Amino acid sequence: MLIHKGNVLKRKSASLLLAAALAGLAGPLPAAPPRAAAPAAGLRAPEAVAAEFYGWYLQTLDADQDPLSDRYDRLNAYVARPLVDQLLKRLQATDAGRTAAGDYFLQASRIRGAWLHGRVQAVTLRRQARSADVLVTLDGDGDAKHEVVLAMVLDNRVWKIRQVTRAALDLSESSPVRPGI
Repeated sequence: MLIHKGNVLKRKSASLLLAAALAGLAGPLPAAPPRAAAPAAGLRAPEAVAAEFYGWYLQTLDADQDPLSDRYDRLNAYVARPLVDQLLKRLQATDAGRTAAGDYFLQASRIRGAWLHGRVQAVTLRRQARSADVLVTLDGDGDAKHEVVLAMVLDNRVWKIRQVTRAALDLSESSPVRPGI
């Protein structure tokens, strides 16, 4: 807050104007160097987002909540809009929201308890400017290991899940269009 007492403010303002005018006579100020494009500071890696999603997703299932209906806003933070829309249509088409194929994000007909309380590991298999393939491993006890592959897309500087497929065992069918990871 400025307090006007006498001519003190006027004198300081006049001094500042005089200093600015003298600086202008000395010549133009050197231009600031152009800023380099900001590196991906603040941009989280796709594997970090995938691991965080599956930790949250499994925790939500363990709490007997449906991530799509009970935690819709949080799900949208991790999943691309077209996939959310597709899952909502699927939910409306079936009574329980799950088809014979089972849980979409786990790509399994049943959920093992070991997955709910095990470790979630994620590694980026392939990354391009705006897309990435991430292998997610749910590591329960011994033979309860389960793997899915996420196709992720960069959406407003946030990696989001675009598609989930079950990890294939045969790597020989890999192609740039449809990886058989």
